Amino acid sequence: MKRALLLVVTIILSAVFLIACSSAEENKDDKKESDQNKSAENMEGDEGEDSQQTVKNYPSIPKSFKESAEYDMTGEFAGEEFSEEAKKKLNELSEINKDSSEEEIEAMEQEIFALFKENLNLPHLPIDQWEAMKFADPSAGAQGPQVKGNYNVAILLDSSGSMGAIENGRTRMDLAKEAIQQFVESLPQEANVSLSVYGHVGTGQEKDKEKSCRKVEEVYPLSAYNPVEFSSSLNQFKPAGWTPMAKAAEQVMDNLKELDGENNTNIIYIVSDGIETCGGDPVKVMESLGASNLKPVVNIIGYQVDNEGLNQLKEMAKAANGQFVNVQNEQDLKSEFNRTAEMAKVWSEWHEDTNAAINNLFNTVQSQLNDWHKTEQEKMNREHKNLQSAVNYLNDQEKIDTDIFLRYDDHYRDYFLTVDQEARDLFLELDSLNRDSFLDNWDEITDRFLENVNK
Repeated sequence: MKRALLLVVTIILSAVFLIACSSAEENKDDKKESDQNKSAENMEGDEGEDSQQTVKNYPSIPKSFKESAEYDMTGEFAGEEFSEEAKKKLNELSEINKDSSEEEIEAMEQEIFALFKENLNLPHLPIDQWEAMKFADPSAGAQGPQVKGNYNVAILLDSSGSMGAIENGRTRMDLAKEAIQQFVESLPQEANVSLSVYGHVGTGQEKDKEKSCRKVEEVYPLSAYNPVEFSSSLNQFKPAGWTPMAKAAEQVMDNLKELDGENNTNIIYIVSDGIETCGGDPVKVMESLGASNLKPVVNIIGYQVDNEGLNQLKEMAKAANGQFVNVQNEQDLKSEFNRTAEMAKVWSEWHEDTNAAINNLFNTVQSQLNDWHKTEQEKMNREHKNLQSAVNYLNDQEKIDTDIFLRYDDHYRDYFLTVDQEARDLFLELDSLNRDSFLDNWDEITDRFLENVNK
């Protein structure tokens, strides 16, 4: 048993360093839905305006899979096949030929890439949650690590005006509520859950800003899940005002302050589709949260966020030593919540049957690793196909000459081959680590873990 438990811990540590380091399905032909989206975005102060701004300076093309996953934006045409809308956008680009300057040639290459850039992600496995829920019990002796007695999940939900935007006939808020309801229903009955909401007061108009920004409400205090009471709490608010994200993070930290991380597993979810609009500094607050005695596992989910929001939410996650993921639809959102539900089940099983918990932990990591690689492959293939279609179209339309076409095509192909191979190598390494015994390599794995988590 000692060897089995040590093997599990070793497997987990070997993968955890990679944790720090899916497709939009919007219907562009549905004008009514598009108009509703724009209307909802504009309800919330400056957020609607920000989402309409055109990015003028585009990042360089990534040189590795990690760089691609950390790229500063998601393309306008990510998640869809090459379309007539994409052609219209390409027609707006300037002509580039051999007489163009190197700066102009490179700028167009970066702009084309940015239009079709997919939202790639590094492996987002629940290893950090495993680390947070285990502790060394002095009474366990040779039996190895035990798990903490309490498992707490706190959810902060953005209810600002932009959450009223329509996705497939339903608001983002309704879809988020459905995902949250399904999530808490799947948690073990021993787990505790809380729900806080912000942006649910007033309107997005300037006259209501102060009222909207000062209100953050814990609508379901931390406790065991009660289906009737939780549903009532979840359904009592609608998208309304501004976004006091910093204040919301401060309040959840205060609400949980008695739950020391030495004896509690504290999981915090922040779900938002935009940026702070109330003048707070959410990055600074998240830094304090991450350093607090809560020792929380922080998961920030960006729900169809624009590129400005994307950057801020990434910075918030980084400040709290947490995880960020940008989801594009309801199914992606449910998948993210499901990772925590699966780990909570491992926690619950550990108290009853250690062997079952070990087996479930292995299967959980393996399944999510397989899902990650499959999803990233699909996105990389679509991205490459779209970039090929784009340069072919531009060449056919004589927007670029043959030399420029060959240059762009070569660069995009080299990029694709690099990220595809690196993603595959990463998958194979993690797959091997999860399957094999690394007891003989304990020191090396520990060193790698410590080196990467402290970056």
